[in-house]
Amino acid sequence: MPAPLRDRGQRGPLLGWLGVGLAVRLALMPFTVSADLLAVYWRSHLIAYDGEVFGAYLVNMGAHYVHAASLRLLGFALPDPDVVWTDPWWWSDSGALSAQVQRAFSTSEWAPQTLFTLKVPYLMADLGAGLLLLALVAACRPRGIGRAWALWMLSPIGLYATYAFGRYEAFAVVLVVAALLLVERERPWWAAVALGVAITMRGYPLLLVPVFALLAVRGPWRQAAWAALAVAPFALVMVSNRLLAGTVGELARLQDLSTGSTFLAYTVPVEGVGQVYVFVGFALATYGVLAGRVWGWWGSYRDPGPLWVWLLVLHAGMFALATFSAHYFMWFTPFVALALARREAWRGMLPLHLLQCVVVIAIADALGGPGTLLGLFEPVQPELSTSLPNLRELLLVSGRAEQAVGVLRTAFVALSVLLVAPALAELRDGAPPPRWAPPMQAAQREEERTA
Repeated sequence: MPAPLRDRGQRGPLLGWLGVGLAVRLALMPFTVSADLLAVYWRSHLIAYDGEVFGAYLVNMGAHYVHAASLRLLGFALPDPDVVWTDPWWWSDSGALSAQVQRAFSTSEWAPQTLFTLKVPYLMADLGAGLLLLALVAACRPRGIGRAWALWMLSPIGLYATYAFGRYEAFAVVLVVAALLLVERERPWWAAVALGVAITMRGYPLLLVPVFALLAVRGPWRQAAWAALAVAPFALVMVSNRLLAGTVGELARLQDLSTGSTFLAYTVPVEGVGQVYVFVGFALATYGVLAGRVWGWWGSYRDPGPLWVWLLVLHAGMFALATFSAHYFMWFTPFVALALARREAWRGMLPLHLLQCVVVIAIADALGGPGTLLGLFEPVQPELSTSLPNLRELLLVSGRAEQAVGVLRTAFVALSVLLVAPALAELRDGAPPPRWAPPMQAAQREEERTA
């Protein structure tokens, strides 16, 4: 159990926020549905009940295997699988059938129970990530710990992504946070394993490997070995995909840019062939600056700064310079929570992040309409959920849809720059010394370090 929960002075408020967060989660779980939630479980039911690996869209296979295992483990709380997962689902004609299949699912008598059960693995991963964050901020002031925990319990994007939209972002998030904790606890090789498993849940942690490798261990050869270990689970999954389904899966999807094109969305035109991809340039520059710090390219060795700050910066650039669906923004939340506890002087962090959340959800509503926000409550009242007002219809009527979405994207970029500015200043100038740490915890950490 994280140290703050063992502290009598902090336990009460933390448990209070936990109670509020659980109440909101349990209220959302049975009454919201999305096509994405049903799609991943439909693919996973083939593994769980039919013993086969689907031949198309072999991505995030670690997450699919977890979903399949949860279907078997939680089967006692679910209806007969032949009742829920009917063939051919909507894969034969997704444009025509998805709404029909989702409506049939939502209006069935077993929908609330099934939706609640399907989201239980997400709840476990989400709460696990919260406990790991408490362990990461255990040496901070109680006020900062409380703010970080409250944000995690009531994060608008976390609640939306995990319980309203029903996506498995928490699977990757909990493993990324675990990898960070293991690095800080001086268990770098286990951190590589955790990050490697995270990559099998979601492909995006591949972008984090260079940052982790450069700061988790010292020396180019050890850093290369760390990166290789982190990528190994992903390579094993691709090998198994090839053997079981005849395709490597994830890389095949990236080749046709249907998955990776979001990271190439922001470009600078170039006369002639080719163009400059803004996020790619940002990522390469980030890796290069960090490598230069670590390897002493500019003279004597200079402290590169904390790993979590570099991850905050990389995630901020990832979302500011790419297009993305709203539920992906949950990846950013752990680093905001860490900043609230560890850098109380960054007073704009929370309001700027909340404004980011508003803009992200507004963009989702403007692009997706009812199916991405209010329409998620279809199991409560199917007709009402799809007839409520939404930004998409409002903007289409006004004829200003493209301009409005452009303004929202521009606002998000500006908010991201403002949010990350103190982190960039710290990495440039050096981190301030810690102002406070509980004596008992400091002594405990010293004993662990010397043990």
